[in-house]
Amino acid sequence: MTHPAITLSRTFGSGGTEVGFLVAQRLSWRFCDRRILSQAAKALGVPPERLRCQEERPCGFLEQVLNLTAFASPEVPYTPPLELPIYSKELFEAERSVMLRLLEQAPAVIVGRGGFFALKDRPATLHVRIQADAAYRARYLVEHGHAADLEAARQAVENSDRDRTAFTHEISGRDWWDPHNFHLVLDISQQGLEDCVDQIVAAAKLQLGHT
Repeated sequence: MTHPAITLSRTFGSGGTEVGFLVAQRLSWRFCDRRILSQAAKALGVPPERLRCQEERPCGFLEQVLNLTAFASPEVPYTPPLELPIYSKELFEAERSVMLRLLEQAPAVIVGRGGFFALKDRPATLHVRIQADAAYRARYLVEHGHAADLEAARQAVENSDRDRTAFTHEISGRDWWDPHNFHLVLDISQQGLEDCVDQIVAAAKLQLGHT
């Protein structure tokens, strides 16, 4: 059975993961985020923590974010950079297989993981991107305890955009910023979280036949 799916790509600091979670709640679908990484790691026989810096960003970026969160929140311990024995493309293919297996079982909202490309030819799939301007994203990171100050947050945003663009081009040959990759592109800094959720749910009902 082909269950409907929504892939949700998001710029770092846009709050897109929260949007995806709320959409999944509204539709009563599965919400798939870390679950995909964990299952892919299991399939590869590698502990999930050893793969985290392969997901949509190089290790240097993860190391920086871990440093930021370590200083911003005493509850988040510092994790030293990891030497990984696996390439990003291998992880991408493993996660793609996990996505397809999950969607054999139930409809799902899949956040990140290059889902828009991994499932590009799959029927009954809505591809969405959540973005926001840089100032909004920097404030979001600081307010949610992911950066010590606005300057650190702005640098993290810049690095994320650069690294995610490079990763997407590596795995797909596509420009991640091209709106033609998606059925729906929403700017949460202009439209707000609830409106973004409403638009995605409405698009799911219209395009995927969800009731």
